[in-house]
Amino acid sequence: MARIFINYRRQDSEGYVGRLYDHLTRHFDGETLFLDVDSIPPGVDFVEFLDDAVAQCDVLLAVIGPNWANISDEAGERRILREDDFVRIEIASALRQKKTVVPLLVGGAKMPRAAELPEDIAGLARRNAMELSHNRFGTDVDKLAEAVKRVASEILKPRSTPQEVARKQKALKDLRAQLVAAEDSPLYAVRTEGRFFPVMGEGFADASLLFVGESPGKTEAEAGRPFIGQSGAVLDEMLATIGLKREDIFITNLVLDHPGAKREPTQDEIAYYTPYMDAIIDIIRPAVIIPLGRFAAGAVMKKWGLPEAELRISDMHGKLIKTRAAYGDIHIVPLFHPAAVLYSASMKTTLKQDFQKLKLFI
Repeated sequence: MARIFINYRRQDSEGYVGRLYDHLTRHFDGETLFLDVDSIPPGVDFVEFLDDAVAQCDVLLAVIGPNWANISDEAGERRILREDDFVRIEIASALRQKKTVVPLLVGGAKMPRAAELPEDIAGLARRNAMELSHNRFGTDVDKLAEAVKRVASEILKPRSTPQEVARKQKALKDLRAQLVAAEDSPLYAVRTEGRFFPVMGEGFADASLLFVGESPGKTEAEAGRPFIGQSGAVLDEMLATIGLKREDIFITNLVLDHPGAKREPTQDEIAYYTPYMDAIIDIIRPAVIIPLGRFAAGAVMKKWGLPEAELRISDMHGKLIKTRAAYGDIHIVPLFHPAAVLYSASMKTTLKQDFQKLKLFI
């Protein structure tokens, strides 16, 4: 289900927006509709806060009334030209993040020209607008809802045929056999000396969600399975909050052998196992990749050359970052590692909130 952000100016279209919201709830779950940012906590960077709010959505509806572009502040300056104007910030964020932006004209409004808008939202003038007329309001919103649903269908991963799923299962099995035989791995000696198993991953071969951790611990290597033990229990609990089980997803790591100690993988180790990661992605073709923790998030961002690679996990967790894989568009959603909950109970609330954003891809 697509998540929808409704952007509007109170002095211009508040009455229309209430009516629009009521009609949209006939087509969409109320939890997927974001009518407004109620409040911004004191001391928080409001641009970053609004950026995050927009990032959680896939469609921004920019409601434009007759006075949308000309409403002024107390000094007589047009609000749309001010850098702290929330309407401008939200639209600019959606355009920058390549969200679907739909201008909705109400009250007989006309689309503003690019020359009337600041540079960061001038692209709004090139978006195809829809009119919500007073006499045909319900019918017009029905058409809007169908258009939004088409956007959602493009985001969601199409279901594979049983034959295709069987092909993917065999391909993963063959890849695992290659990993078992990989004597040139920089961690092969650790594997044999410790009598460990390689841990390629497990789950559904046609999963929409692909989770990526850092490397298997000793317990995982002894069992040949990723994310078991306490961290695995937290992951299973988080999956349950969005109605999923482990068999509904696929979960793997950057490095597919236990490094022999609790440490970060080396660049040589990551480089060796990267072709396996590429092969897993190419076989499964997930709609979203979810790196877990600081190290995995940074490595996945670097793989796609994304600027977020330089951010801390505390700054990018829960963001929906769109990029492109060989088979089409995907989203990357970095999350805190489930182990963070074991060290700080308050992290459970944050992790649970971030997991809710994955509902879009289910």
